[in-house]
Formats: sequence, structure tokens, C-alpha cells
Amino acid sequence: MKVGIIAPIKFLERYCVTPIQYCLPSLVVENTSYKNFYIKKKKIGNIIISDSRKVGWRRTPEDFEVIREALKLIERDIIVAPSYMFNLKASLEMYEYFLANFPTYTNKIIRCLEGTSEEDVVIFPKSKIIAVPSHMYRYIGGIKFNSNTIYLENHISIDELDNRKGILVTSLPIRLGLQGRLLSNNRPAPDSLTFFEEEDKYPKIVEKNIKDIIDYYEE
Repeated sequence: MKVGIIAPIKFLERYCVTPIQYCLPSLVVENTSYKNFYIKKKKIGNIIISDSRKVGWRRTPEDFEVIREALKLIERDIIVAPSYMFNLKASLEMYEYFLANFPTYTNKIIRCLEGTSEEDVVIFPKSKIIAVPSHMYRYIGGIKFNSNTIYLENHISIDELDNRKGILVTSLPIRLGLQGRLLSNNRPAPDSLTFFEEEDKYPKIVEKNIKDIIDYYEE
């Protein structure tokens, strides 16, 4: 499993140290520092994964005009299609609508898994690459995905994706570390990132968390 770190804008340079990068369109459009970081990383050959969701804990589609503007600013390798949290039908419809509105990016757009049961996971249309958001981990159980799968976030635990292959992009080491907590001290679950956190009181703990999750997952 390859690992990418999701960090607040202020700490991108310090903590997003792997060659896998993950970004959100509204932040690309609205924040120059955020945009320039990913432009620089793309120039040195990092893999850029762009999601199509709004900032916030609930997964909801970003406005298409925001996505369109962001795509003009940064070249992406992978674009995760917008989806509706847990809503299989609406997410499948959104995927087709998204493809129709962004036809020049068809070869970069991947589906995002949604549903409310293991049965939904089984029937979800599979392609060469799909994204699996953390709220769906409870349903994937023993279902196998291919080694190109992209896992979006850790909700609470470093071992949520044991024996999985692919890419994990995660803010868990940051969210815990900013509170002075190691990965082993993960309950209660830390809040979602706002991306605008300013204080970094425990940088050594954050750095240890990042090293530990990379060591845990990377082969």
C-alpha cells in the first residue's frame, strides 16, 4: 500500500512528504499557497489525486464550475468522481452526469464507491480503478479489490485497511498529532480537518505518526 498524507494548508510542505498527493478543488481555486504546492509537486513527478467533493466531513459533490476552474489550474493524474455519501443510486447517476460534463477527462475519472450494505458493494460497477471512502469500510469486509484501489482516509484506526493493496490517502496522523496523540491513542476519533488549522504544538508527534503509518503500510 502506498500512502499519501492529507494536511492543513499551513503544513503541506512539512508533512506531505510522500510522492502521493491529494487535493480538493475549492481549496485549489481559493488558496494560492495550496494551489502552488500541488503545481510544484506535479512538476517533480508526484501523483496528484483530485477529489470532487466539498470540504467537510460529509461527502457531497463540489459545484461543477469550481471543479472546472480547479482543473484548469493543476494537472491531475486521477480524478475521483463526485458522489453522495451512502447513496448508491444518486452516486451512479452523478458519475454518468460528471462524465458527460467533463468528457476530456474521461480517462482520468474514477468511480467512488457508495451504498449502505455489502450487497451494494458487490453490485457496484467495478472498473480498473475505484475509490473507496472511509465511511464504506464497514461494508467491504472480505470483498477483495484490485491493487489499484484508492482508499480515502482513515476514520479512526491505522489498521482499518490491513491486507489491502493500493493507495491510502489519510489525515489520521495529522489529526491525532495536532492533539498531541500517537496513532495508538486514537479514541475518541479526532475531528475532521478544516484544512485551516494554524497551531502545530506537537510536530515531533506528528512526524512520528507519519513515519509509523508509512512503515505500517508501505512494502
